[in-house]
Amino acid sequence: MFELGKVVGWLLSPLTLALTCWTLGLSLAWGRRLKLGLVFCAFGAIWLWAISAPLVANALVRRLERQYPAVLAEQLPEADAIVVLGGALSGASPPERPTFDFGSAADRVWFTAALYRAGKAPWVLVSGGNQPGDDGMQVEAEAIRSVLIRLGVPDSAIRVEGLSRNTSENANESLKLIRAIGAKRVLLVTSAMHMSRALRSFQVALRDSGIAVLPASTDVEGLPDSLHPLGRWLPDANSLTLSSRAIREYEGLFALFVKDML
Repeated sequence: MFELGKVVGWLLSPLTLALTCWTLGLSLAWGRRLKLGLVFCAFGAIWLWAISAPLVANALVRRLERQYPAVLAEQLPEADAIVVLGGALSGASPPERPTFDFGSAADRVWFTAALYRAGKAPWVLVSGGNQPGDDGMQVEAEAIRSVLIRLGVPDSAIRVEGLSRNTSENANESLKLIRAIGAKRVLLVTSAMHMSRALRSFQVALRDSGIAVLPASTDVEGLPDSLHPLGRWLPDANSLTLSSRAIREYEGLFALFVKDML
């Protein structure tokens, strides 16, 4: 199921869709169906331009982030534990990478430490394993643990699981940690764009467990009025990446909806 999800996600990615349209268009043109081929090529170009435009990327992201806005650590309620999801950094892979590498979602780790220092919970649970093919690389949950310790969270307050590879597995594996410490109320820390899907996945995993999960969003990327008037329609690689990540979240939410309906 994990591998199938990765393949489907790749097939539905914006870049793959554009490449598919161009391939189909060129094949039709080669087969002397020039007009239809040009239509597919034009659609692929327009689609890639639009999805790579900062204005479109920002709109897709903001729609997700508005569901669970980020607030200061001091404004969140107290709980029994803080659960932080992986995807924030890559573990060490010596000798080429002797220490961990922070990713764009490293805010999750910083915010988790801020919540702990604010006295929001006595436990920090870290959920995040490596992807297939990452043999020899430090497990992300262990790398996050080391960063949290440096940020002032005592090692005795941290519990980790390094088996999960996606959000659904994060939820299922975290449930074991939550039950082990007897927590009944947890703060879930992840990126604001990812929170809707993550929270829904945890609600499904914790169903009938008596455990409440509260959103603690961070890592906000879609800021209003942050785009230059002349550049908002000029495509760039960063906007394509941002749009692709947002679309993956929408796909994940749709998959959860379908799963609930079955």
